[in-house]
Amino acid sequence: MAVDIQRLSPGDVVEGFRLDEPLQTGGMSSIWRVSRGDIDFPAILKIPFLRYDEDQLSIVSFETEKIILPRLHGPHFPRFIAAGSYDNPFIAMEFVTGTPLEAWLERLPLELDEVVRLGARIATAVQKLHEQHVIHLDLKPDNVILRPAGEAVLIDFGFARHDRLPDLLAEEFDEPVGTGPYISPEQVLGVRTDPRSDLFALGVILYYLATGKQPFGDPTRIAGWRRRLYVDPEPPRKLNGKIPAWLQEIILRAIEVDPNDRYPTAAQLAFDLNNPDQVKLTARAEKLKRDPITTVWRRG
Repeated sequence: MAVDIQRLSPGDVVEGFRLDEPLQTGGMSSIWRVSRGDIDFPAILKIPFLRYDEDQLSIVSFETEKIILPRLHGPHFPRFIAAGSYDNPFIAMEFVTGTPLEAWLERLPLELDEVVRLGARIATAVQKLHEQHVIHLDLKPDNVILRPAGEAVLIDFGFARHDRLPDLLAEEFDEPVGTGPYISPEQVLGVRTDPRSDLFALGVILYYLATGKQPFGDPTRIAGWRRRLYVDPEPPRKLNGKIPAWLQEIILRAIEVDPNDRYPTAAQLAFDLNNPDQVKLTARAEKLKRDPITTVWRRG
């Protein structure tokens, strides 16, 4: 029988895990700090908020994470512990101690050395993810935690895709899924197979950290998402004059509409962030205004 989230309380035991304290209840799941005698690190239990007959996206996202998380290894991902059955679904994993990237959003725009440091660490985590055949496809500040040692940890793989496993979301949904400010142009068009989608999202994060503004706003409908296919954002240096040309070059390259115009890999993006003197500057670097309306019309 499925766990009744509404009736859970501290001290209850679910499949051998003692519930210590609730961390989040709502949205797609309930998350609890838990303990078990054989686990010597902090752990959480994620339990789907809705029953299997009520919300198809919640179901498929939960099943996707349950399939992908056990296949990931290394300090850039939570350690997988266990997963429940179809009738009693849950995922037990490491509770990542550290600072959520969201914490930095309270004081935007950040100092540029912080933008570069955070961006390089996230890019390294994204590269490690791609090396394990997974594209995140929902990279955003909510899904990044910085460990005390400095590594960026990626969390929440409900929208992810493993290139050697069935893509459950593509099979079940005709419309794109993602988060408005960060979803890539190709995802809007239904393409979920390109790792450079994560580089686009990382470029949006860098833009946001450096300027305090979202390059494409915060659209909640697909029609709004589609605007990024033809309307370019304000150049970062127009919003923050402290941004050097080389950093604008990196940001605007990462958020190019055509994936072929972006960085080929997250490792190359991280290299440029760590080696600004080696960034090859193009017209992107000096851009101080949006493209003319005639250019936008041609794209549309």
